[in-house]
Amino acid sequence: MEAGTVALLLVAGALAVVVGFLYARLRRAEAAPAPPAPRAETGKRTQRVEDVLERISEGVVFLDDQLQPVLANSSARSLLGLDGQGFALRATSDEVMAVAKEAHTNFEDVERTVETWFPTRRHLDVRGTPMPDRSGTILIIDDITEALRTQRIRTEFVAHASHELKSPVASLQALAEAVRQAVQDDPDAADRFSKQLVKEAVRLGRLIGDLLDLSRLEEPAKVSKERVDMSVVGQREGELALESAAAKDIELNMSISPHVLVSGDEQQLSLMLRNLLDNAIRYTPEEGHVALDIRPEGDEAVVRVIDTGMGIPMAAQERVFERFYRVDKARSRDRGGTGLGLAIVKHAVELHGGTIGLESELERGSTFTVRLPIAPAEPLQSAAG
Repeated sequence: MEAGTVALLLVAGALAVVVGFLYARLRRAEAAPAPPAPRAETGKRTQRVEDVLERISEGVVFLDDQLQPVLANSSARSLLGLDGQGFALRATSDEVMAVAKEAHTNFEDVERTVETWFPTRRHLDVRGTPMPDRSGTILIIDDITEALRTQRIRTEFVAHASHELKSPVASLQALAEAVRQAVQDDPDAADRFSKQLVKEAVRLGRLIGDLLDLSRLEEPAKVSKERVDMSVVGQREGELALESAAAKDIELNMSISPHVLVSGDEQQLSLMLRNLLDNAIRYTPEEGHVALDIRPEGDEAVVRVIDTGMGIPMAAQERVFERFYRVDKARSRDRGGTGLGLAIVKHAVELHGGTIGLESELERGSTFTVRLPIAPAEPLQSAAG
């Protein structure tokens, strides 16, 4: 049994006792008014129970023996769109009520994932637990919409990664066999195959490297919050990109203001900028131009990478940051692209609380603009007395 299920069972058991106590008190209070002192004590206990319910992150609904909701915490009211006072304006959804009805009818715990559309579309994990004396039913509701979305993204990522890895691996196997057969009889062909073999090995290495970079970026807890000078990072990454730019006779210009400070992880910010520059150089034809501009604008550090490349169609601009998305798959692979560079950029930017924008026009080039919060000023230190 998974840890989450065990925790849910414990919460449900505790709530059954708590809400049962509360409901029994309320029933007794309705049947026969208590003396002043006990009533005051009951009021305190009732308030404590309600306070406990409000502090629980899962939604909790208590239904009476007629399956009418009589008590719900704020999480449940938010998830189900219940009226905050007496639930009179709207009943709970049919899907949720079906779980409660089954638990009440069969007198057993029932757990099910349901999809609701009000007040917004959500996937909910709903667990119904009947009261021991059949006086009502408790519903424990957990919003798993984001968890399911994350699971779907990871499943798709694994499928895409497996597909992308199969191609270079198959090429390496075929080329290795071709080299083995040609090395004796056709040295020229063997040399040609071996060069292609190296190219595919480099492509595979780059893909694995990007996959590792992306996996590291998916651990936000490991993002440090150091003061990073983007001016220094930009100068360093720009100089490293000069060689690949020169190989294509591309002019790389840098305009970098000094001391543009942000809070974050220098390694990840370097990776972000490296991928932007690599992308610009890769998709800019020979004798083109690439520019790197870093400057403060208000309370933001703004990084722009501008190229005179092939540009990106308007229909594709919203998708270029998706993993493995390529505007032109054949041309991307010819240039050694993995389809992960801009996904890495977007992930790094968002982890640092920033935004990234794109302006592009076919055959005119593209401009990627990253905006990061400027690091707060360091507190002044008093001189030692």
